[in-house]
Amino acid sequence: MIIQRRHRFDRCLAPAVWTTVAAAVLAALWAPTDTDPQLSPFSLTVSDFAALDRGGPIESGMAMLGGVSLVLLMVAGRRAVAVRGLPAVLLGVWGLGLVIAALVPTDPLTMELSGPAYVHRYASIAAFAALPVAGLLLAGRLGADPRAAGTARWLRVLSYAAMAGAMLMAYSAGPGGRELIGLVERMLLGCEVVLLGVLGRYVHGTP
Repeated sequence: MIIQRRHRFDRCLAPAVWTTVAAAVLAALWAPTDTDPQLSPFSLTVSDFAALDRGGPIESGMAMLGGVSLVLLMVAGRRAVAVRGLPAVLLGVWGLGLVIAALVPTDPLTMELSGPAYVHRYASIAAFAALPVAGLLLAGRLGADPRAAGTARWLRVLSYAAMAGAMLMAYSAGPGGRELIGLVERMLLGCEVVLLGVLGRYVHGTP
């Protein structure tokens, strides 16, 4: 009976991951116009909009994405040997980082950050840095398996794209004077949530 329930739960995993991915992306795209149509999603980050709409769709989507990521990690650790070890630790950092960032808001549209805002910032940085590294490690482990060659290729491409986005965002936040920081962050977020969906599909198909 327990095994049957576990199998039923595992069958729901990939649809749950992809549904949450879609919800998070829609929240990041739709919430800016819902918060204030005059604010530009190209120059303000997702966190900026979340701080202006506490408890709104962005924070809810972020918390859901983090929670589903942790559930995916638990299932992956049981079903997929390749995920165990350092990739699992990095996926845990991603999931916990998102949950913390959702629960601890940044300061709205200010250059002077409070203590909670620094917690939010570094939790977000840790999450966005951990997932592409986990993706590359998994791509290396899965590359030798012909059945997982497609998954490994997508993980590698999305991980490198996310890393490039992270470097662009770091430049924009510093020397770039926050030019187009919102657009760059949304591209980075898009790469990472699709990466998570690819991982969810792989774990779902693992016998």
